[in-house]
Amino acid sequence: MGRPHGPKGTPQGRRIAWRQRFGALPYRYALMAAYWFAVAATVLFSVLFGWHSWRRYQKTGIDRLMLTTSLIATATRDNLDREASGLRFLARELTAIHARHHPAYARRLLRAYQEVSPELASADLIAPNGQVIASTAVSKGRPLPDFRTYPKVWPGLHRALAHPGLHIHRPLQGPLVDHWVVGFSDTIMGPSGRACFVVVTPIRFRNFEALFTRLSLPSGLAVGILRDDDYMEGRAPVPRGKLDALLDRPQTGILVRTLQRHPHATQGTFNGWVSADHEYRYGVFVRITGYPLIAFADVPRALWVAQWWHRQAEIPLIFLIAALVFSGYAYREIQAIAVRWEAEAARHADILKNLITHDPLTGLLNRKGLSTVLRRALARAEREGWLLAVGFLDIDDFKGINDRYGHAAGDTVLRTLARRLERALRGTDHVARLGGDEFVLLIEGLRWKTDLAPIIAHLKAALDGPFRVDAREVSVRVSLGVTFFPLDARHVGRLIDQADRAMYVAKGRAVDDEDGWVRLYDTDMPPDPNGSRGLNDEADD
Repeated sequence: MGRPHGPKGTPQGRRIAWRQRFGALPYRYALMAAYWFAVAATVLFSVLFGWHSWRRYQKTGIDRLMLTTSLIATATRDNLDREASGLRFLARELTAIHARHHPAYARRLLRAYQEVSPELASADLIAPNGQVIASTAVSKGRPLPDFRTYPKVWPGLHRALAHPGLHIHRPLQGPLVDHWVVGFSDTIMGPSGRACFVVVTPIRFRNFEALFTRLSLPSGLAVGILRDDDYMEGRAPVPRGKLDALLDRPQTGILVRTLQRHPHATQGTFNGWVSADHEYRYGVFVRITGYPLIAFADVPRALWVAQWWHRQAEIPLIFLIAALVFSGYAYREIQAIAVRWEAEAARHADILKNLITHDPLTGLLNRKGLSTVLRRALARAEREGWLLAVGFLDIDDFKGINDRYGHAAGDTVLRTLARRLERALRGTDHVARLGGDEFVLLIEGLRWKTDLAPIIAHLKAALDGPFRVDAREVSVRVSLGVTFFPLDARHVGRLIDQADRAMYVAKGRAVDDEDGWVRLYDTDMPPDPNGSRGLNDEADD
């Protein structure tokens, strides 16, 4: 007893359907699994390669930025040290001549100092109360300003007066000059510990910025100096049309937030939106030793990604994409070939199966195919209570046709007769060829014997026409014997034998007897002279 099959939808039924689907063509699904595994592996490799190469490019880029920023910090510190030395020398000279009491002489010293330092916008001597004692920016004889009346200048100057030594002020515009300057000052203290005066030598912003431009910065790179109080001391390049906004207010971008999170860090990295040009950037910073300043350098993320793509990722990833496209095309072609091969194999299997149950000459059912169909027809007739007519048809004097016209002509006659029988019968009926010129007809769904009459008439009309063989007309005469299930017999072999006996009675009709070509079986008919025509020995089981 075979294993029971589970109903569709149950776990057992799904397992059976799975085995039927994938067990029939395992190599196709193995190929599909291998292809999609290769695709997934290639995509995963591409992602890992891109991530690894991006991280490596980031590290290399950060190292380059750190080197550039260190150079800027060193250059800025050296430049500030030179300014500090010159400013201290000037302060000592002014102290030696008691500059507060000799403003004219002090102005000549300031003028001489400015002449040897062309980057200076002016040189100024300021009293502790904020009053300008001497300045190269004001013509001789004109009134000198009081810085206490300038709210942007006085707070920084007041802090410088409270502490001796060098001070770097945030960029200012005016009041002595009408352009942006970066102020440097040195406070000279008296014997009592109170400030005697302040010497201020502001540098023009474009001259301070020239320090960066001499570094031959690559495209997209921005460098600059940020104060501890978040004011920008200098930046290159300056965003077009945004110099005032850059220098007049404290910065709030990612660098400032990073410094606030790490107030004691001497150097570090940052990435995010930069407030100077509202762009996402990667950058590094380095604190300038001895000064309240931070040097930084950053590049746009878009530029960095574009450079990474062109230098490291473009060719490998394009190659992988091309490989995926080619492998997809090859996989599709292989699948198409496999489908065609399977269709061809299925067609050959159908042909082989058809050869077992069908006649190769006419395409009708053969003896084996008729046995299966007849048993099913008997079961249907018995179940439904209908009559089943079994007819045995034979060509009269078929040997004479072969002798006169040849065996090829005889084959043509058989094929033509088969086609006419198929067209004449109904869709529920069957016709088979047992061999030679012997045909069996199965006519189902009859309530009475008289129901066979119109079918026989239709057959007669279909077979009366001439048969053409090589442009010649061949006269074909047939005989048909009919028996009925279950009236005459209930077993396959007996039905065929009875129809054969009736056919031989029809064969013995007179030459001019047109209606006698069909005979219904009768128990008084003589036996078949050729013996039993049963399909096989199992027919009567």
